Amino acid sequence: MALRIAAMAALLVLCACNHYAEATDYTVGDAQQWGFGANYTTWASSKTFLVGDTLVFIYANGAHDVLEVQKSAYDSCATSNPTKQYTDGNTRISLTSSGTRYFICGITGHCSGGMKVAVTVSAGSSTTPAAPSPSTKTAPAPTSAGHVSQMKDVLVLLIGSLIMSVILA
Repeated sequence: MALRIAAMAALLVLCACNHYAEATDYTVGDAQQWGFGANYTTWASSKTFLVGDTLVFIYANGAHDVLEVQKSAYDSCATSNPTKQYTDGNTRISLTSSGTRYFICGITGHCSGGMKVAVTVSAGSSTTPAAPSPSTKTAPAPTSAGHVSQMKDVLVLLIGSLIMSVILA
């Protein structure tokens, strides 16, 4: 009897630990990456960014860069006083707090040519999913991270069923 109670407790802990959303890496511009031709306003508006997620800027090293700037510099494409500057061609920026963050390309003419993106980060962290807003009308498209999370749920249920069948047999 004590063994069954311990097994049930272990199963409950296993199931409880599995209910979290994973942080997501977002490649800025998706397949078009960080360069000309992408509409970054549309791209950003189609995503839900959470604390714990990461922005990945992929670009030709030397042809582009990434400047994190204040809103006024974003609006005017001013490159003279960035908060941070990245030039490595594969820039990963962790979204560690809520609020709006602003990024532009610092190469002359690139920001005014459309290489700028503002992302609004939700206060809900990736380890505690935020409840959907009442104004949300459509569900976001599933991501690969969402599929991995679903597969983990199925795996946990299968393992739990196997454990229970062995214990109760």
